[in-house]
Amino acid sequence: MTVVALLQPRLFALRNVVRRGPLRAATVAGLVGAFWIGSFVLFTHVLGYFHRLGDFGPFLTQRLLTLLFLTFFGVLLVSNTVTALTTYYLAGEVVPLLTAPLPHRRLHHARFVETLAASSWMVLLVGLPALLSYGVVYRAGALFYAAAVGVLGVFLVIPAALGVLVTTGLVLFFPARRTREALLVGVGLALGALVLGVRLLRPERLAHPAGLVGFAGFLAGFGAKGSPWLPTTWAVEVLVPLLGARPGEPLFYLGMLVSTAAMLFLTSAAVVERVFLAAWSRSQTGRVRGDATERPLTGWLALLVRPLPRVPGSLLAKDATVFLRDASQWSQLLLVFALVGIYLYNFSALPLDDGTPLADAMRDLATILNLGLGAFVTTAVAVRFVFPMVSLEGRAWWILRTAPVPLAGLWWSKFWIGYVPLLAFAEVLVATTNALLRVPAPVTITFLLTLLPLMAAVVSLGLAFGTAYPRFDTQNAAQIATGFGAILYMLACLGLIALVVGLEAWPVTRLLRQARTGTFLVGDVVKAVSAGGGTAAVAFAVARRRALRALVRLEI
Repeated sequence: MTVVALLQPRLFALRNVVRRGPLRAATVAGLVGAFWIGSFVLFTHVLGYFHRLGDFGPFLTQRLLTLLFLTFFGVLLVSNTVTALTTYYLAGEVVPLLTAPLPHRRLHHARFVETLAASSWMVLLVGLPALLSYGVVYRAGALFYAAAVGVLGVFLVIPAALGVLVTTGLVLFFPARRTREALLVGVGLALGALVLGVRLLRPERLAHPAGLVGFAGFLAGFGAKGSPWLPTTWAVEVLVPLLGARPGEPLFYLGMLVSTAAMLFLTSAAVVERVFLAAWSRSQTGRVRGDATERPLTGWLALLVRPLPRVPGSLLAKDATVFLRDASQWSQLLLVFALVGIYLYNFSALPLDDGTPLADAMRDLATILNLGLGAFVTTAVAVRFVFPMVSLEGRAWWILRTAPVPLAGLWWSKFWIGYVPLLAFAEVLVATTNALLRVPAPVTITFLLTLLPLMAAVVSLGLAFGTAYPRFDTQNAAQIATGFGAILYMLACLGLIALVVGLEAWPVTRLLRQARTGTFLVGDVVKAVSAGGGTAAVAFAVARRRALRALVRLEI
């Protein structure tokens, strides 16, 4: 009962969110359902394609199942390690729990459940549709579906327990905040390298027989059954016989999976019970020589904001310092750079150089859509960095609210710190992709001029929605960027971008035709920029007024 009581505040908070915003809950549930259906259809289509490849098809799909569980295990291990640092040693509610007459083992159980839920929800969101698609492709019985849910649930416990053990060991030797920053940077580098590496492998080659043979050889390299020491192999050996693909001993491997999960859970409980107080005490160690290491940053920021008025400059320096101090924020830039690399590589790989009318039409279509795609990529970055700006003020919001600083000045400081880098990012991205497509200069100039008000509107909308849906109870920008307000912000930006692209489609088409005939009319550039840019400017003004009104009403 103690564990249930410790988890009740989270459950009550979730219940209150649903009760206070039923429309919000229904919207989120609808989006999750749409994602589930889309993932299920995609996995079913891909598995069906591989399964129909003669006698080799079933073996290939089984190797894909092994690869899927290996991927899940690696992601879960890293995710649980990072999350356990917060839930066990950096969360604010741990302090009152330590003063309560509460055994450390019970505290571990409650924190373990929270760590498991926070780290595994995305794998559940993707893993369940994938496993269900296997049942549909193989026409499995009800026993397979029940076993799939059970195996996935037990499988999640193993990396969670390992993550808690790794986290506890790291905290005993290193400060928790330093460890968290190092892990976040390492995860950012690993994810960026993984995403970029997968794209450079050119997975579209699987549609051709030669590419498929190479991929099949890669999967065959995992061996006939995989390593017998890995939980991923045990999970696969439970499910594959139930699919009817080949005989096996699912009960034996299920027992291996359950017993290992139980053993690791009890081991993590025993270790945490024994060393939790010492590990938590060491995790509270402050930064060593913090003033000396941050002195260069302070000097550079002071030099940067010197030309600005005192109040806006101070606010700009504060926001920049908060961003640079938080490794969970700037480390995500590594993944952003990898995605940008993939984006540019995709444009360079388009087959548009054969000189046929179809290639010209495809180039024109890619050119028109390039403005929207570049703005969409920039909006995805804004969701992660602009939308959480107000919420990241946290409990210190009252300091700004009571300071002799006008709210308009506060808004402008946050606007400029988001607008300048995002505008530069979007301009470089669109200009580079237009160069790869060999777009005429008038069209590129039109796009670059349109991005000036469009990015201002995107940042203004981010501040408006971020102020209307604040989350002062968390300092994790990634959690803030996945809330209901962030979803609405993304949808609003998508609607605005689609409208701007639609308004500029006809003038841009005329410019492309003129470029082929060697003519150029300035009026078409003016029409395009006036239509798209004017719409974005109106959105900017409306969002700014809404944000200022929300700032007046904002309370902690």
